[in-house]
Amino acid sequence: MQIAERDISLMEDRPGRGGERLNPDGNERLTAAVGLVLLILTIIELGTIVFGLHQFLSLHVFVGFVLIPPVLLKLASTGWRFARYYTGSEAYRLKGAPEFAMRLLAPLLVAATVVLFGSGVAMGLVHGHSLVVARRLHGPVSVLWMVLVGVHVLVYLKRAFISSKHDVTAASRASVRGASRRTYLLAGAIVAGAAVGAGTLPVQHRLLHLPSKHDHRNGSVAFIVPRSSSRLSR
Repeated sequence: MQIAERDISLMEDRPGRGGERLNPDGNERLTAAVGLVLLILTIIELGTIVFGLHQFLSLHVFVGFVLIPPVLLKLASTGWRFARYYTGSEAYRLKGAPEFAMRLLAPLLVAATVVLFGSGVAMGLVHGHSLVVARRLHGPVSVLWMVLVGVHVLVYLKRAFISSKHDVTAASRASVRGASRRTYLLAGAIVAGAAVGAGTLPVQHRLLHLPSKHDHRNGSVAFIVPRSSSRLSR
């Protein structure tokens, strides 16, 4: 086993594309770093709910859109590890699989993520019955997502801190290929998230409307605008 691990380490240190593809340590560090970014943003998002969604609804919508690019990067990094492990990459096999319980929860977490952010985006795009469906999905799925993320954080938080610490220490950072690429990917996701969030500000009046009741006579949906967003709707 020690010989095999040393051989894989040598393969990862070789220049060229092959070494980049066989880099489970770099993948782990990228996943850890983007996970910490997501944790900070998720805490802010949770705070908007705890301290009053109506009062902080504009911030809730903004942070929700900021989350999207980092979430996509996290799905890509974990999906890459999944694909490389189950397609027989020796480097990823030696790195080991995630804990069995987390592998069972992973499909549910991915599905909840897709539905949560998909319904959130849909609320700014669709109307009528589709809008009602999106709203009815978004609330319950957000609770499920928070629970699943909470479990995920409890299991991986310590490891994420250690991996991220290694990637900001000069000697350790240089020992794993692709440090600059990881930095660019993470910074790009953060900048893209800020841009997406900022891009929603001019149209937030569409997302900040809350359903009051359904008018069964003509099938239309009546809306009320919370006080926190009244300026946007003028």
